[in-house]
Amino acid sequence: MVFGFLRRKKKEKPLTEVELPPEVEKPKVSAETTTAENVKVKMDLILAQMDSLRTQYESLNERIIAIEKMIKEMYDMAKSG
Repeated sequence: MVFGFLRRKKKEKPLTEVELPPEVEKPKVSAETTTAENVKVKMDLILAQMDSLRTQYESLNERIIAIEKMIKEMYDMAKSG
């Protein structure tokens, strides 16, 4: 990589053991328990997650555009120099 020396070194965290909770039986969901309210709540959650993803993608696209401009400027400087 051309700019490999500019990358930050990753800090390794020591691994720790995680205690798992005892198995809990999941309640059995039948067609009767799935109501319109449950579906509406789930849809609202999905819409919120999609909105969050859209915001993240917009942010990433802005950063990519800025990086592309910087690379073009560096290329132009190297080409003219």
